[in-house]
Amino acid sequence: MEGHMTFSGPTIVSGHLKGDIVTDGLLVVEAGAIVEGHVTGTVIVVHGKITGTISASEIIEAFPGCRIEGRAYAPSMRVDGGATVLADLLIAPVRPADWNTPKQVAPVQQAAAPLAKPQTVQADIPAPAPLPSFVNTMFTQPAKTGSGS
Repeated sequence: MEGHMTFSGPTIVSGHLKGDIVTDGLLVVEAGAIVEGHVTGTVIVVHGKITGTISASEIIEAFPGCRIEGRAYAPSMRVDGGATVLADLLIAPVRPADWNTPKQVAPVQQAAAPLAKPQTVQADIPAPAPLPSFVNTMFTQPAKTGSGS
């Protein structure tokens, strides 16, 4: 399915959607479901895959096996072990007004010139002093005394 979709109340996505999704309540992206676009809701629960911009007014929950790519904003976020989050995250009580605008991509740097071959440098460094010989006293036999057996 493709297009801009607006829902009222809890919404469950079970298929492949391209476009924007806006809901005033809970949005659940089920395991195996794919959403590509801007997603806005109160509570967003992800078991499947979302690629795009995600904005929750309360919380985003990422469960094992899910994948979130893009940008994500919420005052709170829960990420379980096994979830994959490859996103610019903003976890803050208030979303800045310019947050939904695309970020500038950093310019690509030119490859550095190859390094010159390392050269061997001779230095007059004195040899370290020899270490004293090690004597293991833990397992040595006690000295015998002249009295007794």
